[in-house]
Amino acid sequence: MGVVENVVKLSDIKGYTTIRKKLENKKNILQFLPKCLEEISKTNNFTYKGKKLKTSYLIDVIHTLILKYYFKKENKFYLFSPILREKYGYLYKYYMDYLLDHDILILLKKHQKGKNSRIYSISETILNGKILRYKNKDTTLLKKYKNKVSQVEEECLIDSLIDKDIKAKLVDDLFYVNIEFDKSIFYLDAVREKDNDIYNRNRYSVECINDKHIFYHFDSFGRMHTNFTILRSFIRKNCLLIQDDETCEIDISNSQPLFLAKLIQDTKTRWVDKDEFALFREITMNGVYYQFIMDNSDIKDRGLIKEMTYRVLFGRNGLNSKADILFKKIFPTIHNFIKLYKKDNGNYKILAYELQKAESNLIFNKIIREIMTQHPYIKIVTVHDSIIVSKKYKDVVSTIFNSKLYDEFNIY
Repeated sequence: MGVVENVVKLSDIKGYTTIRKKLENKKNILQFLPKCLEEISKTNNFTYKGKKLKTSYLIDVIHTLILKYYFKKENKFYLFSPILREKYGYLYKYYMDYLLDHDILILLKKHQKGKNSRIYSISETILNGKILRYKNKDTTLLKKYKNKVSQVEEECLIDSLIDKDIKAKLVDDLFYVNIEFDKSIFYLDAVREKDNDIYNRNRYSVECINDKHIFYHFDSFGRMHTNFTILRSFIRKNCLLIQDDETCEIDISNSQPLFLAKLIQDTKTRWVDKDEFALFREITMNGVYYQFIMDNSDIKDRGLIKEMTYRVLFGRNGLNSKADILFKKIFPTIHNFIKLYKKDNGNYKILAYELQKAESNLIFNKIIREIMTQHPYIKIVTVHDSIIVSKKYKDVVSTIFNSKLYDEFNIY
């Protein structure tokens, strides 16, 4: 009962009245279509094991899993019968069996009552093969899509890290973004051979933005995931328009190491050497952390240094980890702090949670809140530690951005 009462429609929030109108003329949902389902997609229904099934439901199942895979990069899905039944009806098992029988899905683990649900994965043949697009016109699925987009997701309302009116604005602003389609596709075609996954998820996002097919999700750590968060940096920085204006991206340099510095400072820990921390704080405050690591190691690839840093912050900190060995060599007591912090909290993921929540609180509840207060007409797109706005507002937004960033960290 409590969960139902906590559902807050965006239309109920002051200043938010247009989202449903933006969706009124939407006639289909843009979805992934594995090449092997191309023929069956041309029919409304098909018969399987003596049951008449809806093609739209079958494609929706595999589309949902592919989309989750591209967001989480994990090919393992726990699917619960009550959820499948609620969405696809009492024949849901037949859709799953069809996908298994045609080697589209693989059953990794069977259901054990009271222990676990069924666990599936997507066939590598599907992920490595050609994935087309399907315009799903099923009225029931379309209605559910519209309802989901036009209300703040209820699982995020309890102890929500982002104020509801900010969420409302951010969802609404997504509809004001256009994309230079041909330019984006030309770029993606050029990098297609390097990584098929990157190509598929970026092409889908580009097509969705172009089609005004908006998807978003606020996770429990305060991050907003959208069509834009999985776009390649080149496309975000060179192909997006807000109300037909060119855009710019304003971000926090070395965001996660910077918030680690704040966490160390806030805990008043004795585990970290004062001189070592002073150096760490200085380079992260000045946004030169990754360059500093490159200058003090044999690795000259900034992307690789960033990846290795994330392994230290968010991983298990194994003794033989090259990333941990490098970080410990340069910042030994901070590395010890990281390990002890995770151990004391009994969860190696705790540091990722804390740093992401701190980042989100600054971006959403302070920076965007101030922009909304002073300049409510400015449309904003967020990409975790950065925001995208029209270039004509760059100076005014940068002033607010940097002011709030300074307030957050310059607290000595």
